[in-house]
Amino acid sequence: MVRGEKEKLNSTELYQINKCWDCHNALVDMDEAAKRLHEIFQEIDFSRRQLARLGGVKPKSHNIFQVAIAGCPNSCCQPQIKDFALQGQAVPEIGAGCTMCGLCVAACPDDCIVLGEAGPIIDRQVCLNCGKCAAKCPTGAIKINKRGYRVIRGGKLGRRPQLAQEVCSLTNVRGAAALLRETLDLLLQQGKPGERLGSLLQRLQKVENCEENLAGAKPLGVPTRGTSRRQP
Repeated sequence: MVRGEKEKLNSTELYQINKCWDCHNALVDMDEAAKRLHEIFQEIDFSRRQLARLGGVKPKSHNIFQVAIAGCPNSCCQPQIKDFALQGQAVPEIGAGCTMCGLCVAACPDDCIVLGEAGPIIDRQVCLNCGKCAAKCPTGAIKINKRGYRVIRGGKLGRRPQLAQEVCSLTNVRGAAALLRETLDLLLQQGKPGERLGSLLQRLQKVENCEENLAGAKPLGVPTRGTSRRQP
């Protein structure tokens, strides 16, 4: 089920795909992505399997799998608190022809561009790939190299809120759909009845950390180098 931000919940499906309203900041075709993600839910018969996972109990709001598609890094549809989300990306690339006008520096909302001796320098650790610098460059010295989606998952509010974590920095619609299918398979196969994706991911991470600690632990009774066991 695909819906706008203010549309009401359709109780016949146990998932929602929320997308930003179309605006001039959109970097990607959100309708195309929403359509393909909707197809994934239908192909795997998610709503029926999710209801079965709940043991026949009437679904509550937090049992609805929430998806968000944000057209740009502004993320107006709140992807950070959704089970699975896409954020539109436009990756800038610096080429020749800079006139040192400084318009890219002024346009960047995150202050991640400075002018060096040879032209603009982008701090990739800070850049959110909004594309505003390329849009303002009058000479084409900064161009959009790639467009696509950043994929994050595991966000939720409620009793123990957490932000969604990145699983892919840049992919296309096909790659995003594959990651959604993988995520839904994980939830349906390993999730406990009523367990949110974010809680499942936390639980699996704890198990992984525990196994790593056990694998690196010293056998009982074997002293660590440089120490001796205490004698009774």
